[in-house]
Amino acid sequence: MTNVSKIGNDDLAHILAKTRDAAAGGIDALSTGEALVAALILNRPDWLIAMKYTIAEAIERIGPDWVRLIPAASKQFKQEREAGEYEAALAKHQVQLAKFTERADAEDEILEFSTTFVTSGSAPGYRDVYLRFDLVPTGDGPKPTIKAGLRIRPEDAETIVGDITEVHRFAWRKGAPIDAKPEEQRPTWIDGR
Repeated sequence: MTNVSKIGNDDLAHILAKTRDAAAGGIDALSTGEALVAALILNRPDWLIAMKYTIAEAIERIGPDWVRLIPAASKQFKQEREAGEYEAALAKHQVQLAKFTERADAEDEILEFSTTFVTSGSAPGYRDVYLRFDLVPTGDGPKPTIKAGLRIRPEDAETIVGDITEVHRFAWRKGAPIDAKPEEQRPTWIDGR
């Protein structure tokens, strides 16, 4: 493994500075070598195509010393960006949360939202399920959408699935539910199939 300090911390600092410039404003103000290394670090094949370089040609053009710095520069840039994005997202979240918690008259008031399911995710081998929803407050007042992520613990999954299934079974017990669409059929999943 190559020791970055042997190649030069100045080169790493230079590459990171040019990568930050490219991320903020594109590659037009950079030299060809700087633009190529920024495109590789930022995973921007569109920039390589615009410059008429393949990945192999870009690697050859920037040379072995800068190529060796790409993993370290990429990792550091990603950490910087994630830290900045995390701080910005946290600040935005705090502002949004404050808008809704101001409505709470009592400590035990529950804020209610209408939800739209967006996506789900999981890590292979783990039982946690991540669900992403867009939330819109119900009732009077402002209606900004909050993007919320819920991580469902394995020990809660059975209860949640059971509760949802039971609500649907009950709603379909004597035909179509009140909120069913005209041609909607009873879903097979509520019977465990």
